[in-house]
Amino acid sequence: MKPLRLAAVAGIVLAGLLVSPAGPAHAAGSSTFTHQGNPILADGSYYSADPAPLVAGDDLYIYTGHDEAGPTTNDFQMNEWGAFRTGDVQSGQWTHFPSLARPETLFAWATPGRAYAGQAVQGPDGRYYWYLPVSERTSTAADKFAIGLAVSDSPAGPWTDYLGGPLISQRVPTTNDIQNIDPTILVENGHVYVYWGTFGQLRMLEYAADMKTPVGTQRTVTGLTGFFEAPWLFARNGTYYLAYAGNNAGPTSPCTPANYHACIAYATASSPAGPWTYRGTVLAPVSSTTSHPGIIQFKGQWYLTYHTADAAGGGHFRRSVAIDPVEWDDTQSPPRMKPVVQTPVKQRDRTPRANIAQEAKVTVSNDPVPTQYWVKALNDEIVRANPLPPDMWGTWTGNNPAQQWVQYTWDQPMRVSGSQIDFWNDQPQGSGVGVAAPARWRIQYWNLAAGQWADVPDPSGYPTSTAGPQATTFDPVTTTQVRATFDASTNGSTYSAVAVEEWKVLAAQPAQVTAPAVTVEVGETELPGTVPVTFGAETLRVPVYWDPVTAADVAEPRRFTVQGTVLGYAAGKVAAEVTVVSPGDTAGDVTAPTVTLTPSGGAGTGGWFRSTVKVRVAAVDDRGGRMTLESTVDGGSAVSASPVRYTDVTVTGDGQHTVTATATDRAGNVSAPASLPVRIDATAPTGTATVDGRSVTLAASDATSGVARIEYAIDTGAWTAYTGPIAAPDAAKHTVSFRAVDNAGNVEAAKTATIPADLSGPLTGNVAAIATPAASYTAAWNSVAALNDNADPAVPAQAQLWGTWSGSRPATQWVQYEWARPIRLTGAELKFWKDSARGTGDGVAEPDGWKLQYWDGAAWLDVAAAGTYGTSTTAFNTVSFTPVTTSRLRATINANGNGTTFSAVAVTEWRVFADDPGTHPVSVPVTVTVQPRCIAGTAYLAVQARNDHDAAVSIAVESAYGNRTFPAVAPGANAYQSFAVRAASVPAGTVTVRATGTVGGATVTTIVTADHGTLTC
Repeated sequence: MKPLRLAAVAGIVLAGLLVSPAGPAHAAGSSTFTHQGNPILADGSYYSADPAPLVAGDDLYIYTGHDEAGPTTNDFQMNEWGAFRTGDVQSGQWTHFPSLARPETLFAWATPGRAYAGQAVQGPDGRYYWYLPVSERTSTAADKFAIGLAVSDSPAGPWTDYLGGPLISQRVPTTNDIQNIDPTILVENGHVYVYWGTFGQLRMLEYAADMKTPVGTQRTVTGLTGFFEAPWLFARNGTYYLAYAGNNAGPTSPCTPANYHACIAYATASSPAGPWTYRGTVLAPVSSTTSHPGIIQFKGQWYLTYHTADAAGGGHFRRSVAIDPVEWDDTQSPPRMKPVVQTPVKQRDRTPRANIAQEAKVTVSNDPVPTQYWVKALNDEIVRANPLPPDMWGTWTGNNPAQQWVQYTWDQPMRVSGSQIDFWNDQPQGSGVGVAAPARWRIQYWNLAAGQWADVPDPSGYPTSTAGPQATTFDPVTTTQVRATFDASTNGSTYSAVAVEEWKVLAAQPAQVTAPAVTVEVGETELPGTVPVTFGAETLRVPVYWDPVTAADVAEPRRFTVQGTVLGYAAGKVAAEVTVVSPGDTAGDVTAPTVTLTPSGGAGTGGWFRSTVKVRVAAVDDRGGRMTLESTVDGGSAVSASPVRYTDVTVTGDGQHTVTATATDRAGNVSAPASLPVRIDATAPTGTATVDGRSVTLAASDATSGVARIEYAIDTGAWTAYTGPIAAPDAAKHTVSFRAVDNAGNVEAAKTATIPADLSGPLTGNVAAIATPAASYTAAWNSVAALNDNADPAVPAQAQLWGTWSGSRPATQWVQYEWARPIRLTGAELKFWKDSARGTGDGVAEPDGWKLQYWDGAAWLDVAAAGTYGTSTTAFNTVSFTPVTTSRLRATINANGNGTTFSAVAVTEWRVFADDPGTHPVSVPVTVTVQPRCIAGTAYLAVQARNDHDAAVSIAVESAYGNRTFPAVAPGANAYQSFAVRAASVPAGTVTVRATGTVGGATVTTIVTADHGTLTC
């Protein structure tokens, strides 16, 4: 899936065409409102986007687009532009102009809709100029977007068309092939600098003071790391800044891990024309997928305007403009913008509810997650009616494994008894492609007593519908970790991906929760982070989130009541009495505090942790005061924290560690040392596979906790413990998946090994399934394995096709099969696929033609007496030919074109037919002997390889003491080499001989190894 930026098709106006300007665009009825905070207009009555600030006299204008999409519409519905105006940002008093202009009424040459991001500036003549992207009505260009220019004597309008046609398009002032939107303008000393572009393409052009006459030619802008769209140009104290929406996605990206999101990054230059140097990120990704900066100084304060999805009823296509201050770091050269903190800062939701997933740490099997998805969506408690990929966690890569999992971890034991999960799909179960609900799934919990995963007891069932939350209840368990394991849906050969919009884990409900009394010191606003919660005979310390305690509440000794939300307790808030004591109350205190050490992290088996471990060092004193806590790791330097009630110690690195801590109370009493052993193995074991004929031998190693077991699965079968070599169950080709598990519980990502088909017997019918496919090129969303997956769906998904669509499409492409030995082939058939008409030179079209070729051991040759090569996309195109024995067959396809460019080609299935007696040799016969010898007290290794084939072969000899190649050894002749050991003895070892020759028309290499013993001269 690609980063989303929907746009209408774009175009140009024919040269010389005169267009009458539309009438002036007047401001629609304005209204005033007061709202302090973000978004500026937050009630959902009007959604605004793409802010462009302008200072006009004593007022700040923020011009915006108007988002009018419905709550389930995933498209930009933008039909007009509006603006907000204020004389004092902090006051929150705004005047709203909801409809300043519409594309079709402002520009007679524009179509309605697609009123995208523009910018208004004041020109050298004092008038206001508004640069606006619109779609040309009569254009025939590949992309119809153009930038129009409106003018007004007032920043609130009325506005009129300044040019009568586009200022910038794919035709004017010079040709380009980008989408011409998102203009940003800087007017300085009679010069006008315009930047514009999207989808990673940015252009720049200077204009004269009349705002419309180009100066020079447009240039491509570089130096902007991760540039995606939405440039914003401004100057401060002689330094020029270019902010933009960045999208260099990845798990370690400083911008965003998901490619549907954007950060606001920026670069600097000493000239408004560049060159530009990337300087970092000023705004993290917001709640909407898109982001758009507008940065300006107003009444001595710099501001960043942007948009979010945070208004009531908001969404990715129902955005609302926000504004926050920008602060500067003038100690750097050039001065840098400090990261902007979005306000209001998001607060924890303290609504009592049973769900505890929102407080869990999330880990997933497919880390790093594909960049179209967003792992944080799993437990953000948001489920959209029509989600985009970042609204879910997903696993689609085009090569999906049989199983995936999601895991929640809490820092302390929790009592859980239920789950609600929201699956998402774009393909049905059983298709083996796309994203489908899992075939099966289950919930497991970490059994604290046994130190291993166990299925939750007595589950009510595991439904897989994608219509709403799927509920599962089970008998309550106490645990720190819960995992959902998904068996992917399959068609028998390939697997669909899995996607989850939300997974809630529900806490068991106690009969009642009573918060104990709390003692704090004067000035101490932090309250205990847990409260005791009793479930029968078991009492747990469960997190509690208190309403804020202010400095005034604890300014002097007193008592007061505070309310808090206990994690997972749905019945309501709890109340606690707080006693404030004086820190100096130490008279007569002779009792030392007590220290407890509590580890948390990814718990493994056998007392191991599978992640960095956080050890909470907590102390309790009989006087209720804070203390000084001192801790060490592995006897290293002591770390002191004071005055505190707890401190966290981080333990990293595989191996065994020890944390030691003491506490000193206000009276100087020192506790006895407390120690805790911590064992960490965060590294998965490494498994290897060796294919020997038609069996697979597995091995594994682990450096820390050791290997516990190796598991394997044949094709789509169940995982089985490995006990010895795995033999093929029948003569067909099979895929063996395998993984190692260490004693800490780390599971290796599954690997695969292929057992080749048994080709020793006669072969008839379609032999494509036992071939290895290859291609000249395969599009990322298609699969070369689709050629021989034995599936021919009526409406294939992209992963069920081999296709070649890309930005550059050559005139020919090829697909190829290779078999492990030569086979007597008699014919083939394939079916093409298309999504575009012939003659367009675009998309995927039916080809002009194709032909079959075979490999004769030295070159590709056309098959003889071939029948008609059809090009149907609705039926198989069958071709018979004179039987040929070969190990490789290729189909070379001639793409269709329009005379300039070529369409791509695609195939749903390619079958190849054989009538083969199965008597062909599959190796080059060679006899190898190795003998250590002594000559004059020096050891030598004598190697002889006899060619037992009926034709000349090339023989390569490889030893520990040198290599030698014999290019053409005649039938029955020997290749002989004596290697000098250069010592008085030769230890036991192995020599490898590679014999390469032509067998049945194919080039075959046989590898023979021979051992030799020890000899001392």
